[in-house]
Amino acid sequence: MAQKVVGSNPTVRPMATPVNRVEAAELLTIDLEKLLSVPPVRPLDLAQFLEEGLILREQPFRKALKSHTWEAYAGALVPIYLSTDAIIPPWAFLLVGMYLSPHATYYAVVSPEEIRDLYRLHLLEHVDWDSYRDKKILLKGCTSISPMVMTEFFRRVMPVAHLVFYGEACSSVPVYKRK
Repeated sequence: MAQKVVGSNPTVRPMATPVNRVEAAELLTIDLEKLLSVPPVRPLDLAQFLEEGLILREQPFRKALKSHTWEAYAGALVPIYLSTDAIIPPWAFLLVGMYLSPHATYYAVVSPEEIRDLYRLHLLEHVDWDSYRDKKILLKGCTSISPMVMTEFFRRVMPVAHLVFYGEACSSVPVYKRK
């Protein structure tokens, strides 16, 4: 395609092919929501296994755990928490873990709001950080990932990456450049 130039000496020049600067930057976009995806959350309130929600008696507690439908937690993240002010001995949480282990993807003694972040931090332990060596990384913005998880990802990728940006390809903020 040619472009006609208006002026005193009209000439025809070839038009330069537009350059996609985003593509040319060779950024590796990391979407932490996809990289660290979480299964459904099914909270487990231990108060349901206590007498009046407050008192743990060993034999009734064990019986209640044994008769509970643990299959309902298959493939789920299970935050184990207590909605009452009961005092629970540590072995009680271990027993619950024993029953959850064959079914739940992941479980922890945390509030239902904290389980996603804790699981995502667990997933970061299994990332192949060497696959980011010398890469230009764009850490995708506009996500529901907490700053805690995002910062932990950054802490681990920073020693191997060449550049790290945050945001979107069309509007990113440079965060780190290896010297």
